[in-house]
This record gives sequence, C-alpha cells and structure tokens, in this order.
Amino acid sequence: MQSTSPVLTDQIAEGYYATTARRGHRNSAEHYAAASQDLKRKLERWFPTNRMARCLDLACGCGEFLYLLESVGFTHTSGVDLCKDELDEAARFIRADLHHADVLDHLKSCDTASVDFISALNLLEHLSKDTLFAVLKECRRVLAPAGTIVAMVPNAVSPFGSLTRHWDITHEWAFTTNNFRQLAALIGFDDNLEFRECGPRVHGVVSGVRYLLWQAIRAGIGAWFLIELGTTKDRIYSMDMLVRLRVPKK
Repeated sequence: MQSTSPVLTDQIAEGYYATTARRGHRNSAEHYAAASQDLKRKLERWFPTNRMARCLDLACGCGEFLYLLESVGFTHTSGVDLCKDELDEAARFIRADLHHADVLDHLKSCDTASVDFISALNLLEHLSKDTLFAVLKECRRVLAPAGTIVAMVPNAVSPFGSLTRHWDITHEWAFTTNNFRQLAALIGFDDNLEFRECGPRVHGVVSGVRYLLWQAIRAGIGAWFLIELGTTKDRIYSMDMLVRLRVPKK
C-alpha cells in the first residue's frame, strides 16, 4: 500500500499483525470457522457459481476470507499481503498461494484476464486516490470477461461513518456509492453496480432482534435524508458498505 504518509502507512502495513490484527485474531480453527461464517452471511450471494473460478484476495491478512472460499469448495485461490506475519498465520489454515508483496505490484505481475473473482475487504480505504485508481485499473485488466471485484469499505453516507473512517490511523478516506459509479465509468466496469449494507443478518433469535432494530434505525436515517435532500441516497446506511463491480461480458 502507498499513501500520502508512506513511512507511517508502510510501517503499520508491514507490521499489521503486531499493531492491529492480533487483537482480534486467534490461532485456532474455531476462530477461522466463526470469522468465515460472518463473511459468508455478508458475501456468499456474490460468489462465482463456478467453484473452479480463479480467486484473488487483495490484502488477505490472516486469510479468513480465503478460508471461507476454500471451505465452500473453491480450489484456485491466492492472496497477497504486505505483512509477512499475517501470511504466516494464514498458511497454517489455508491452501491458497500466498504472496508477500505490495498489492499494486502483484496485480501488475498478473496476466491479463487471468482472474475471475477479486476480493478487497478493508483495503481500498488505505490507498491514496491515485493508488486506488491504479489498483482498480489493474483489477479491471486482470479480471476475465464477466469477472467480479467485491470490496468492503467505510461508508461516508452513514451518520456514524466517521468512526470507521478514523478507526485505523492509516485510513485515507471513506466512500459513497457515487464514488464507485464514477470510478466504474472511468475504468470500464459494467455500469450495473451492486451495493449492500454490512448490517445484521438473521441467523438466530438475537441476530433477528438486532436485524429488526436496525431496520427501524435505517428507516429513521432514510426519513432524515428524504426530508433534508428529497432522496434516500441509495439506502446504504451501515458504517461499512459492500460493493460489487463487474467486467462486461464480451
């Protein structure tokens, strides 16, 4: 990763396990199973239908998302990260090809149309705008026709989005849905973008109650926007949001 503060950002990125990840990471199969289930509820609907799809996880960290992909049957998986300690943790639990490298450098080394599915969870907000543009351009190049990139980013539209934006000192900014529409048009992704909230998903009684309460809260947020602006701003209000961009079919 690169940023306007390369010394700070690079030091934290290269030592991300020691500075950040280890506080929430556990070196156990139970940790990976629980983390992957949460990601599955959020993202499974966007997985490729072909389990032979070539999958690349950018800034893969300790490999929880790669663990999920492998647990549901994907066999062609790879990940890239700047933090060697995180990759060492990942290698204990996943079979993916792991690369210790800068994300942009790794993408530039990939062949054109050589990947079917790219994930970028909690990555893009760490990049300067110019680096973000370069990374997404390279993603567009290495994705095969009808290929997909899925990202999770801080949501600037959320009334509480500044918490996620400023939670990590290396975060450069937060996103709106319109930012991705601008980038998709500029880079050549399909203009049919999809957005999802990172709010509660029902998988039991407690999560069901949380889901219902969240619907009430988001109804209030939507009403606020509608009263002030005359629009609900895509109704994506959780502190983080998910976006899927696709390469047009030939």
